[in-house]
Amino acid sequence: MSGSSTSPRVGECREVLFWLLLLGSWQLLASPGSKTGIIGAVGAAAFLVHAWANINRLRGLGLDHACWRSAARTNWVLAAVSGILAGIIVFVIGTVSGQNMRLGDNWKLIALQATLGPVLEEIVFRGYLFAFLMWLLSKATNDDGRGPLIVVLAAVVFAVVHLAQPGVSWLQLACITATGTLYGWIRWRSGSTAPAAVSHAVYNLALYAISGAVLLGEKALPSR
Repeated sequence: MSGSSTSPRVGECREVLFWLLLLGSWQLLASPGSKTGIIGAVGAAAFLVHAWANINRLRGLGLDHACWRSAARTNWVLAAVSGILAGIIVFVIGTVSGQNMRLGDNWKLIALQATLGPVLEEIVFRGYLFAFLMWLLSKATNDDGRGPLIVVLAAVVFAVVHLAQPGVSWLQLACITATGTLYGWIRWRSGSTAPAAVSHAVYNLALYAISGAVLLGEKALPSR
């Protein structure tokens, strides 16, 4: 009896720690100052370790609906490769279209967008929103048509939310919708939000890496 009564409490504590590390580290990385940034970076690293170590064990307080689960190895590889390719394609499209693709060099922002940001956004949009849409459409469509519809709807909501950011162009909105569709497809294929978060994080890192490489190349060119 004692084991069965304490087990749910342990699971709930893991989930509380998950949210405390995620939101607390986010706040520190988003705050001004290098000291808070260092603490936030350490917290983000601790969060990633905790999230990975408990990938199938966070079900006590609602994360079961977010599907933070393990997945087949092929899904992890697919997530990483697709994130890199998506970053390259979006960077090329933006550059050809005259968009400013030079990203900032704020290390705290980079750390945030490469770790905590993708996890939180995927839990919200490809986790809870997915679960809500599956429930909402469970009787409206058949099993074959439900998956693609949920993927697209979640991607559209994901893009619409980004309209809150000032200066978002229609091209950027289209790219956000496309990448959101990619993350949704990975989520549906794998049955887990974790590979979708990996793809999202790799995509952000790819954009920063390409932008940094282009900037270094321009600086290396002799001035005329």
